[in-house]
Amino acid sequence: MARVLDVGGTGLLGQYLGQEALRRGHHVIATHRGRHAPEDERIEWHRLDIRDASAVSALVRSVRPNLVLNAAAITDVDGCEANPDEAKHVNETAAGQLAWSSKQVGAAFVHISTDYVFDGAGPATEDTEPHPLNAYGATKLFGERAVRQAHPDSILLRLSSVFGWNRLSSKTNAVTWILQKLEAGQEVPLFFDQKVTPTYAKTAAEVAFDLWDQHASGVFHVSCPDCASRVELGRAVAEVFQISNPRLHPISVESMALRAKRPLAPCLVVRKVEETLKRPMPTFRACLEDMKATR
Repeated sequence: MARVLDVGGTGLLGQYLGQEALRRGHHVIATHRGRHAPEDERIEWHRLDIRDASAVSALVRSVRPNLVLNAAAITDVDGCEANPDEAKHVNETAAGQLAWSSKQVGAAFVHISTDYVFDGAGPATEDTEPHPLNAYGATKLFGERAVRQAHPDSILLRLSSVFGWNRLSSKTNAVTWILQKLEAGQEVPLFFDQKVTPTYAKTAAEVAFDLWDQHASGVFHVSCPDCASRVELGRAVAEVFQISNPRLHPISVESMALRAKRPLAPCLVVRKVEETLKRPMPTFRACLEDMKATR
């Protein structure tokens, strides 16, 4: 049994990481920012603000984990554009500090990054030169570099449009937002001119532990292999969840008054992780079917 520290344990991905660690028989220590810890007695909860470097170091030293998973980040793209200093503090500085603290106690480190480190000019492999178009992508890219400098053997997972069931809050994601509106009979505005390769949080959690088990290191793209428009994703959600007459409304990215510029096709190529783990990444439809079965 390993001791696993799940930083950002109440976020969407953090929830799946914690559950996957439990499923594999590990002792799970997770952090939360709210006043009260979630009611899951299988997990040892600690309140933590990742921006507090001394608190981060103290926690890592006290729990002595074998593995640290960093799922904490500011992911609000327009929010990062409005508050770049705050985004830099969390996505870059704090990530590097956590990686350094993990290295000091001999813990392996998994860091979560994003497809938004790319400009979206076309499908990207791990060797594609990053070129972020907004503050979110830039702070996550510099966060990657800070992590690798502090902990050279770390695993960096680039994800895209993470989706899954959020059991701890009402915050929606790339799929549940669509589903919520469709089931309410509401019109769903979706970009027809932005393509993504969405990441099922369950898949990302499984991959994180499998790569750690293999003593892997470096950057890996983890997502469904489907490079599809937001409208196409909406159609798939409607089909799998059997929603008749879905009110999908195609719109262009430019039609929205977005503060931050969005990459139009930051699709992730997942060949490297598939070859490393010797299995294909599940399709978007297969992931939706799994969500339906575990609702």
